[in-house]
Amino acid sequence: MKSQGITSPFDSAAIQDETQPTPPPAPDSGAEPHLLREIYAELCKLRAMVGDMQNRIANAAPVQAARAISIDAAQALLGCGRSRIFELLRSGALRRAPKVGKVAMITLDSLEALQECFAREPAPKRKRQPAQQSTGRAEKDAILKLIRQA
Repeated sequence: MKSQGITSPFDSAAIQDETQPTPPPAPDSGAEPHLLREIYAELCKLRAMVGDMQNRIANAAPVQAARAISIDAAQALLGCGRSRIFELLRSGALRRAPKVGKVAMITLDSLEALQECFAREPAPKRKRQPAQQSTGRAEKDAILKLIRQA
């Protein structure tokens, strides 16, 4: 390619001509290998510390999850529908927590307090259904039957 005056980027002679001459390596004073060993040791320590932090973050429960639950989870815990949950929020029996993304959250403290209130409150006594009173229809039918036979 040199015969045409065009140099190829892959031509080793062209690369050597374009680069600036590199200074010869400095005589080894013995300090550089020691410095490199110290840097390597420090790098290993930093990697270990970062690994420990990543493990702690991965294994730790999210802070928000410890203090709040979603509307759907509250429904499952209370055994009621979304509309009832929102009624309880409006009435003040439940308190909202900050949203996580688009998901509305409820504070776990307010939910536990509501469940505690339900546990302490006695179940309402059901009124006994009155016995069916005789309307007299059976007697009337029996009398009519006797009259028709006669």
